[in-house]
Amino acid sequence: MVIKAFTYILLIVAIGVYFIPIDKVDSSLDEKDIPLVTFNDSTMYTLNEQTTTKIVNSKKVSRYKTKDIMYEGDFILKANDKKIENATDYISANVIIKKNEDFTFLDDVKFRRNDFISLDTQELYYNEKTQIAKNSVPFKGTYYNHKIDGKNLYLDMKKEIIKAKNSHFEIETTK
Repeated sequence: MVIKAFTYILLIVAIGVYFIPIDKVDSSLDEKDIPLVTFNDSTMYTLNEQTTTKIVNSKKVSRYKTKDIMYEGDFILKANDKKIENATDYISANVIIKKNEDFTFLDDVKFRRNDFISLDTQELYYNEKTQIAKNSVPFKGTYYNHKIDGKNLYLDMKKEIIKAKNSHFEIETTK
């Protein structure tokens, strides 16, 4: 009788355990973005039919499924400036994040077009398709020999428009 009761109790416990849901496996480990490939001291060239349009140098590049992250990177871009032949844009930053056509330049960002415009800031957002650069932090720069300081930069490289909030512009005059 005791063995029969023990068997029924064991059967009921086994059936109960069968229907108790198992905790879900932590899926955050699966979603963790790990680099697919990593390069050190890399140089990338982008070419079209006529010339090199972009050169990217960096100390370290990690390519993920949805983004690229570059450390201590430099961009050299051919600019479409109507006034200056062979205008070239130089952008450097300590961290560069690329998602599709959007670039985020972070920490010690320097932008320069040939020798007449330069900007220094801590962040810069750039869209490669629209060629518009923006930021929301203070920046300092020069335009020829004139100084400009401000916040919330908007720079349209196609239309050659620069805007900023709370800007201060100092014009050097010759006597």
